Amino acid sequence: PDITTLTLTATDTVAEGGKITYTATLTNKAGTDLVIKLSNGETITIAAGSKEASITIDAPSDDVYVDAEDLSVTVTGTTGGDFEKLEVSSTAAVTKVTDTIDTT
Repeated sequence: PDITTLTLTATDTVAEGGKITYTATLTNKAGTDLVIKLSNGETITIAAGSKEASITIDAPSDDVYVDAEDLSVTVTGTTGGDFEKLEVSSTAAVTKVTDTIDTT
């Protein structure tokens, strides 16, 4: 069968309260819309005829009790796409959220 691979990437580093962009990429074009469910509750839809789509979400905001953290997101499921065989990369998309220093 013709194997298509789906990978998920994210913004490498962002300050607290910034924006994180998640990008889903296919090795072949989607035959129909492919809906990708992420472990953070978000979804990305790659349109039929396309190989890539992105969403942008807010990073966690400043919390005086929380220092810098890594956010790890994975693909939890897919629907559509019309592929012979779709292999989803198990590699997590990781974003390092840096602590903003409160100077007050």
